[in-house]
Amino acid sequence: MNSSDSLESFDTLIGAATKIEGRMVVNKSIRLDGTIDGSIESPAGTQVTVAIGKTGLVHGDVRAHRVLVNGQVDGNIYAREKCELHETSKVKGDIHYGLLGIEHGAEILGLMVKKIEATGAVESVTEAKNLIQKINKSS
Repeated sequence: MNSSDSLESFDTLIGAATKIEGRMVVNKSIRLDGTIDGSIESPAGTQVTVAIGKTGLVHGDVRAHRVLVNGQVDGNIYAREKCELHETSKVKGDIHYGLLGIEHGAEILGLMVKKIEATGAVESVTEAKNLIQKINKSS
């Protein structure tokens, strides 16, 4: 990770040789270069960044203010502010975001669901599909 990493301060670093099993709740920004079999969550109202390095792998959902992906996520991403997918990233799941940045080479297998400010976050794929149908009918 390049420009965004230099702006972030990470309280926790999980190294490439580390594997964690279970749900993680983080209150400070975290960088993951290892493997997590479970979800990573930050409480609402916190400005936590979850950065997943090139060797990082998450088998579960990621919920945070900002999510930066250089590795792999096998689960959904819920980024309250923004999600950045760098060129080596692979996401197998839906991405819910406020702002989205995608570099050439990033791989996504799932839906991308934009947070709608007026109504709050779209909470489900069904809501997103209904919103798309509503927009198409009004066009």
